Amino acid sequence: MPNETGLILSREEQAIMVYLKPLSLLTAVVTFLLAQSVGAVGFPDVPNAHFTPHNKLYPEVGSLGAMFTEGGEDFWIRTRWEDVEEDQPDTSFVADADNADLISTRIQFGFTTARYHGFYGRLELEAAKNWNDNSLNLDDDFRIPPLGPGPNPIAGNRAAEGHAIIPDNDFGEVNEAYIGWRSGSGSCPNTPGFCDGNTSFKLGRQTIIYDNHRWVGDVIWRNNNVSMNAFRFDNSSIKNLGISYSYVKKVKRLFGENSIFNEWKFDDGHLINLTYTFPEFGKLTAYGYLLDFNDNPRTPFPEGNGIAPPFITGNVFDSDTLGLRFVGRHEIGDSFDLQTEFEWANQDPTDDAGESPVTGAEVADFDDNDYFNIELGLQWGGTRVDNIGFLPVGEPTYQIRVGREVLEGNGVNAVQTPLATVHAFNGWADVFVAAPGGSATPVGGLEDTSVTLQILGLFGDYIGKNKIVLAYHDYEAEDDDFGPDDYGDEINFLWGKPNMFGVNGLLGAIKYADYDADDFGVDTKKMWVLLQYRYK
Repeated sequence: MPNETGLILSREEQAIMVYLKPLSLLTAVVTFLLAQSVGAVGFPDVPNAHFTPHNKLYPEVGSLGAMFTEGGEDFWIRTRWEDVEEDQPDTSFVADADNADLISTRIQFGFTTARYHGFYGRLELEAAKNWNDNSLNLDDDFRIPPLGPGPNPIAGNRAAEGHAIIPDNDFGEVNEAYIGWRSGSGSCPNTPGFCDGNTSFKLGRQTIIYDNHRWVGDVIWRNNNVSMNAFRFDNSSIKNLGISYSYVKKVKRLFGENSIFNEWKFDDGHLINLTYTFPEFGKLTAYGYLLDFNDNPRTPFPEGNGIAPPFITGNVFDSDTLGLRFVGRHEIGDSFDLQTEFEWANQDPTDDAGESPVTGAEVADFDDNDYFNIELGLQWGGTRVDNIGFLPVGEPTYQIRVGREVLEGNGVNAVQTPLATVHAFNGWADVFVAAPGGSATPVGGLEDTSVTLQILGLFGDYIGKNKIVLAYHDYEAEDDDFGPDDYGDEINFLWGKPNMFGVNGLLGAIKYADYDADDFGVDTKKMWVLLQYRYK
């Protein structure tokens, strides 16, 4: 139930900062540009080995100078209007700060060199400008102690600003700067020229995404994309097997240099991802994400463990997460595809998660929790092309998916996904999101039952390519012994149009989220209208 501050209380009456929306979608927007389908939960799986999300690799050249003359640039500009409305109680300290709207423009420019003896370089700059000031941005607007009244910094800062939170700030920074290497395989088997080999690495600040962004993503929906200071190694020497390992020392988060939430540092961060593809059947992934955070002295709470001020539920981020994931597509006759997605993981807080950051003594004991996701989908219509699925040629393509995602909780800690693109999961209203770590799963856990309808190419004869997504989510506690049972439900809608006005790379989109609260949070409505152009 919400207290007088408008924040959400757990069973122990600790508030969860559910209004901070640091993270991200892409579930519908960037995927339009790639003409990919999207599931009921998250994004389509990326090809984990050697994945370069923002740029393409250029071929081998014969001199250092040619690395630059034969390289290439990429460019991305987006203007977006975002609107937030919350139904705060009249007695709340933030009753007069229950809405926000923001018009912003984001620009990204990158350059990737060609390869010389396999080596190449990548530099990517990004910046954003807010054109109005009708929201609480989590840069230097967010202060501790806050300027306004309230029992905690969230309520106080909102009261002082007079608006709800939209975490897109003015900023300019280097998003990627790394040296990479990829082996070559000599001439291609069917055509002359250079071919990519089966081993690669990257060293420096880079974007890292695994699978469907559920555990590791770049939070691409917000203006300031997340990147990591890391070493990454990939190998695909064995047919159908992909091996990827990343060692992470820092995460540059989406809030920018002026925010106390600007970055995370790690004692050690190990990201391990192994995939095996069964031709014409599906892909099996095994992963281990081992996270050991350092404390951020700019924040009012220690990172990584569940010990936090009373205005934040104890989110445990120091943890070892081990899991298995299978994604499959199965043809049913000439007209239908059956889509399957199964995932299980176990998240175990590490030994130092419950230690005091001051004395080092153990002050809390955290148990492990499981994660489950099951999705079944049916796709039909359009035209099947070479056993790769349907394309909206001649008639629309339809997809309906039913999913159930479970993040367990035990009354003390719950499954958390601090490195995820969280906006893509559990509804676009971001009810289960908070600034300390992106994810803010209640201590009673979360069960998200969803139904998603997607249509590609509706009225395509008149308006060309377009995409419609309509989703329904029902949220309940995984264990109602530790808080409310029925959190609420949510409706999401999106329409996106690539190649607007006949311009290749120009995308327009409208997105809407409506969360109807029962015993968790407050009624929340959010809407976005955007126009973006991307060249790469």
